[in-house]
Amino acid sequence: MRKVIFLMPHDGIVPSGGYKVVYEYANRLAKDGFLVSIVYPNIKKGCLKSFKERVKDVARYVVRYLNKGYQSKWFRLDKRINLKWVWSLDNYAPEAGSYVFATAIETAFSLNKYSADISKFYFIQDYENWFFSDQQVIESYRFFMKKIVIAKWLQELVSSCGEYAILIPNGFDFKSFSCIKPICERDKYNIICMYHVDKRKGMDVAFRAFNRVYEKFPQIKVTFFSVYDCPTGLPQYGEFVKQPDVSLLNSLYNKSAIYVGSSNMEGWGLTVGEAMQCGCAVACTDNKGYLEMARHGETALTSPVGDAEALADNIVNFIENDKLRIRIASAGESFIQSFDINKSYESFKDVIITSK
Repeated sequence: MRKVIFLMPHDGIVPSGGYKVVYEYANRLAKDGFLVSIVYPNIKKGCLKSFKERVKDVARYVVRYLNKGYQSKWFRLDKRINLKWVWSLDNYAPEAGSYVFATAIETAFSLNKYSADISKFYFIQDYENWFFSDQQVIESYRFFMKKIVIAKWLQELVSSCGEYAILIPNGFDFKSFSCIKPICERDKYNIICMYHVDKRKGMDVAFRAFNRVYEKFPQIKVTFFSVYDCPTGLPQYGEFVKQPDVSLLNSLYNKSAIYVGSSNMEGWGLTVGEAMQCGCAVACTDNKGYLEMARHGETALTSPVGDAEALADNIVNFIENDKLRIRIASAGESFIQSFDINKSYESFKDVIITSK
């Protein structure tokens, strides 16, 4: 029986798209009889810390070991999956013969040090240069591992480094998100947007765009959902929902006519796909991740990254032109059906099965 191990970069407390993708595959592998483990480290690679910080690390390790606080309560993992809390990935030793997946750049550096008696895989979900240099990212792409990428632009990037990567686009679970409320019956002034504290998500651009739209259409209502707390000074057109479960989020998407994505960069852009599943017309920036699904004038209206005025204009176009909004939303909902999680999983499993 094959043993599959996913190395995570940190605990699983805060929901994230990258973790969700890994969990979807882990659940299906467990269901198919694989022995699956997910390993969470207490400390990250190469962090120089003071004595006080090291004491905090020890305390956190002990507390979370005892109360299982490192686990992801926001996602229902198969009970057959073995969840491991370790001090550091550099000190972890996978059993010989295991199939071990790095799921982020820091985990790839750890996996690269492991013995050669395991099968090594690098699951690349973004260009992760926010804590590592560009040179280190490129270096990781050249590690002796079988590489899997979630998007064409990442495959091209890895190829430009002289390496080969298997493309397995992210899939969506259509049991979780679907178009329930007819697109033509939605209130065109209802907008939905994911709020995030990371500057790369471009929330400053989103708020500037919404403010411009609000000047023209003061009746707009923007629903922000997030894993984070509501920001101070939320504009009067906004309402905030923290950590909605899947059922509530599906409902929020379905009551909205327009989804707005403002990120500067995305590996994929999971919420754009979810919004399409639920029948929202998508107005988003043209970062490479979004463009895997957002085709301007066909499945979305796109605007240059950082251009709040252009993003606002696209939102206004949706509000003023019902036929355009309904056509784009319908096309997006139809197009996204090709990204099925079960199809992606079969490709992912096949990589394991055919590896020596």
